[in-house]
Amino acid sequence: MKLRLTLKSLVLSALLCFATGAMADIKLPEPQTTGGKGIYDVLKARSSASLNTFPQNKLTPQDLSNILWAATGMNRTGKGWTTPYGRGVEPYNKIYVACEKGVSLYDWKTHSLKKISSKDIRTLIATQAGAGKAPVIAIIVSDGEALDNVAKERARDWAYIASGAITQNMYLAAASMDIGTRYIVNMHVDVLRKELKLNPSDLPLCLMPLGKN
Repeated sequence: MKLRLTLKSLVLSALLCFATGAMADIKLPEPQTTGGKGIYDVLKARSSASLNTFPQNKLTPQDLSNILWAATGMNRTGKGWTTPYGRGVEPYNKIYVACEKGVSLYDWKTHSLKKISSKDIRTLIATQAGAGKAPVIAIIVSDGEALDNVAKERARDWAYIASGAITQNMYLAAASMDIGTRYIVNMHVDVLRKELKLNPSDLPLCLMPLGKN
């Protein structure tokens, strides 16, 4: 059984971040929702990793699953997420994942990654070299169309408030797994718009590089 699980993990690792060729959705492992460090332990450990010595070890599929679920995954049957959203509506911030083999969009409904492209955009989107070298970069983007339906003139406020909750959840999950991360607002927005194929009303909010210690 252990050998089968190991082989399955290796195959999934090869597909994550991401298989070249035809577009394909990749189902993530189920997130680990029990065990680990207590909340006060991870609050004490929460920190921003230095870009000069940013961790370079790759995340496992389970690591990525846990981080993305913590960021904005469904945690209750029906409607309920790990991050609070105004008026209890569905998530109106999106999370893209960029690494050496391409870019994908996190789908919280299926806890899977939807392939966007096979291009490595990490060094193109980060203004700081250290961030561009991270094994994975999570990109938080507001969904302009979804926000217009619920917030209208306050759409940008809602997007940034949700982004703060998402990134803090990521910080705490990362601290619990000995993963380095850092909140970054300096980025090449025009490149992001092009490479992520964003709608005009979508707004890139921040980057969260990720690397395992």
